[in-house]
Amino acid sequence: MPKPTINDSLPPMRAGERESRAGGEQYCLSPLPLPTDSEHGVDVAHIDIQHDDAVMDLRQGASYDSLSDTGALASFAFSVMAIFFLVVWAAIGGFPPPTRVIAMGLGGVYMVLLFPLITGIVFPNVVLKRIPPIRLHRHRREVAFVVEAPGKRFWLPAPTNMWLAAIAGAVAMPTALILFMGLHDWMSTSEAAFPLMTLLLHIVSLAFLPLYPHFYDFCRKRAGQERQTVLVPWEDVIALAVFNPSVSAGAITGFGWNFALLPPDPERPGYTLPGAGIVVGTGGLPGALAQWEYIRRFMEEGPEAITPSAREWGLEWYDAYVAREKAECERTNDMARWRRFRRKRLWEHARFAHWYTEYRMKHVLPKAVPEDWLAEWSKPLPREQWAKPSRQLAELSEQLRAAYQRGEKFIEMGDIEKRFGVEVPPSPCTAYRTLPFAANVA
Repeated sequence: MPKPTINDSLPPMRAGERESRAGGEQYCLSPLPLPTDSEHGVDVAHIDIQHDDAVMDLRQGASYDSLSDTGALASFAFSVMAIFFLVVWAAIGGFPPPTRVIAMGLGGVYMVLLFPLITGIVFPNVVLKRIPPIRLHRHRREVAFVVEAPGKRFWLPAPTNMWLAAIAGAVAMPTALILFMGLHDWMSTSEAAFPLMTLLLHIVSLAFLPLYPHFYDFCRKRAGQERQTVLVPWEDVIALAVFNPSVSAGAITGFGWNFALLPPDPERPGYTLPGAGIVVGTGGLPGALAQWEYIRRFMEEGPEAITPSAREWGLEWYDAYVAREKAECERTNDMARWRRFRRKRLWEHARFAHWYTEYRMKHVLPKAVPEDWLAEWSKPLPREQWAKPSRQLAELSEQLRAAYQRGEKFIEMGDIEKRFGVEVPPSPCTAYRTLPFAANVA
């Protein structure tokens, strides 16, 4: 394997710099939270799950789209098994169908419905409970990231590993069918034994995903690898707009823009702290800039400077959406459109998807952090105690706004600090303030 020719990391990027490699590119939007002249500050990726006058929590929230896809998959799986049952029944003949065929049909339906249940509900819940938010405090001008702490080598797979869901599903699904057939034999013949081992194996496979994270955390604690909360100065946080191609074996299959908010490693310039930050799709470079402006304006100007994205999930929103669609169909006398609309919503189990999205937002996402996580630190401060922006940030922001008035663009300026001749003191290369993950301190 070839060895790298450079032992040290590349110098850390500064705001305004652009880097291209391997068909992708990235624009550095910070450190120093500078205005990008984006027309709007918009929560494009819907990562602002809550904010008040002092703090904002950012995280990838529950997605209605993923649950509607799960509902459509469940409908498809049920339809396939229903058709298979009817074909088998027609081949055997007789009415009512033999009890063994009924047991096979019920077991088959339960088996195929386990796939969307595990992949669309159980496993995503496990993942969401493992993703703590990024908390920004505009009065303190600090950002709290939850990072992985170094420790002894740890070999257990993380609970978010998709192979765990695949293995659990591979065990749960066949044992479901075997269990139904075994129960039928046990109830219909005196010679058959109760399928106790199959039942236990099936229960264990279903309980594995919800319970494994507790075992994993216990082992990590024993190995000295508990997660930590790191408080990063706001003006040190790294924001990137990243463009990456999707590559298959034959060709480039697609492109995508992402927005990333990451904590730098102060002791290793050019690196970020492990296991922290957020990366979300934004659809394009303007979307990434708008997402950054949304966060920056909250921190620099306050909550009155931003407009949160409209909530498009939950039963209340869904009922209003259905009512609007029905009224429009009645107004245009297009009842065929209304029937198509209803069929699609029923196929996707849309009402359940909206209800469960709301349930996830209220009851699943909060479990990612202790109930009182940073409760004291998150309290508002009196105005006289607010942290002040640095002189360099104020000077560069003023010069940038003047440049925007002249028609210049942020993404075409290059290194902003060099462009305007403002020298920013180098990072002191000392570790940030770090707390145990569950600590509640000011």
